[in-house]
Amino acid sequence: MRGARVTTSDATLVISGYDSPEGPAFDRDGNLYFVNWLSSSIVRLTPEGEAGEFFNTGGIPAGLAFHRDGSLYVADEGDDIHGIMRIADGRAAILVNEYQGKPLNGANDLVFDRDGVLYLSDPWRSSRANPIGGFYRYSPGGSLEQIDTGLAFPNGVALAADGSAAYLAETGEHRILRYSIAADGGIGPRQEFAQLPGGEGPDGMAFDEAGNLYVAHYGGGRVAILDPSGSLTDEIRIPGANVTNVAFGGPDRRRLVITDVETASLYETTVDVPGLALFGDAR
Repeated sequence: MRGARVTTSDATLVISGYDSPEGPAFDRDGNLYFVNWLSSSIVRLTPEGEAGEFFNTGGIPAGLAFHRDGSLYVADEGDDIHGIMRIADGRAAILVNEYQGKPLNGANDLVFDRDGVLYLSDPWRSSRANPIGGFYRYSPGGSLEQIDTGLAFPNGVALAADGSAAYLAETGEHRILRYSIAADGGIGPRQEFAQLPGGEGPDGMAFDEAGNLYVAHYGGGRVAILDPSGSLTDEIRIPGANVTNVAFGGPDRRRLVITDVETASLYETTVDVPGLALFGDAR
């Protein structure tokens, strides 16, 4: 199976001056949120171009995802906060910080499925030499299930449109893993979906409606576009090498925003295939 042909415009600068941008996410009103993790900050950029701090976690925020109720879920990694927090009405609460009585390593990225189950990566202090990273899912009822462990910096997370599989970037092994999801919710073992050689490896990811996977290639200076079979079909070059994440937005979800640490900037491009609607997009 192959995705629809992808056409993109050249990437242009959105905003600069943030030394560690990552985790872009759009709310339903068109505001763009992203983290600046060196300052523990979550920034909100309005459609009019006004930027300001939305919230400061005091930790190392990395990934953002909106819930259908409008609240913002944050993956915060590091030694102080290890897991997922929820921000609503200007207040934050830590929802999950440990598994079976032991602290998580430190969560990095997250995505909701269509039923509100949250999939999250847990890489902090893991590497190829120290593969202690984990992959989890957190149910609306409050239970945390370990999907996989022994990973070399598990990073970006994405879900297939039909809910049939979860995808995980394992940065330390330069690859993207696929986990099948059965109709009853049972999840299969890891399978290698694609390799992304060069640089430091795959980072944040997002699907479009045709099943193409857009992958931020950290150290590679690009967003790699993979078709549903895992083959590289195109790429978007970015001025900086350390591309951290991507997110679709705009009224038709054809605006792709890209974060890059090396140039301390966010970029955008227009794509012809809309991004996949997320759980938080529905009212």
